[in-house]
Amino acid sequence: MVIMTTLGQHTLRSYDAQLQHLTQLILDMGKEVCAQIIAAKQSFRMRDEQRVANAKAADKHINDLDAQIEEAATVVLALQNPMAVDLRFVISVLKITSMLERAGDLAKNTVKRSVKMGEFAPEPVIQKLERMADAVAEMLEAALAAFEQKDVNKAIEVWRRDEEIDDLYREIFLQMQQDMENDPKNVAACTHVVFAAKNLERLADYTTNLAKSVYYVVSGKRADKSVLKNAAEDSTL
Repeated sequence: MVIMTTLGQHTLRSYDAQLQHLTQLILDMGKEVCAQIIAAKQSFRMRDEQRVANAKAADKHINDLDAQIEEAATVVLALQNPMAVDLRFVISVLKITSMLERAGDLAKNTVKRSVKMGEFAPEPVIQKLERMADAVAEMLEAALAAFEQKDVNKAIEVWRRDEEIDDLYREIFLQMQQDMENDPKNVAACTHVVFAAKNLERLADYTTNLAKSVYYVVSGKRADKSVLKNAAEDSTL
């Protein structure tokens, strides 16, 4: 398979500038979401209402970027009539901005869930939540780099890490299930812990889908499990 690693140069410089502008907006939006994920991680130990207010303000900025990207992408579609890799790129930008907007919502909700945990905070569980947040932030940073560089291999590596997040979520879920059975007074707090972990698991899913979009832009093919299998086989050669 021939891999296209960059969008081609176009006769009109304004067209290239529009595509680069879309790329930069996605990168800016992604960085804002990364910052929200780190803020969510910090809220697991420092739980106060000011962090909720900060998360809401940051989420508004993410929503504003979402609107800017949709408008800019619509202009490109209407005026430039993109084809081939350019069309895949613009379509993927619209999908990615939607994913990032939802990811921002999840990160904001995670901060809110953290505050509602109250004094209930088993250290092993907090550590696993922090590990999940760190891993998701790393995945998103790598996915954004793959998007910027049109790097299929980086995108696939992001995809591989999704299982790591799933495993951590299952561990937290089972622990919280046990804690609720042992002491019913902790049901409410445990429920918020589970939802916080689920938010992080869904954030990883959105990040994985972003990586799959990169694969689609560059290769022109939809990503499925065979991509991971083939990549694994190639790495052993």
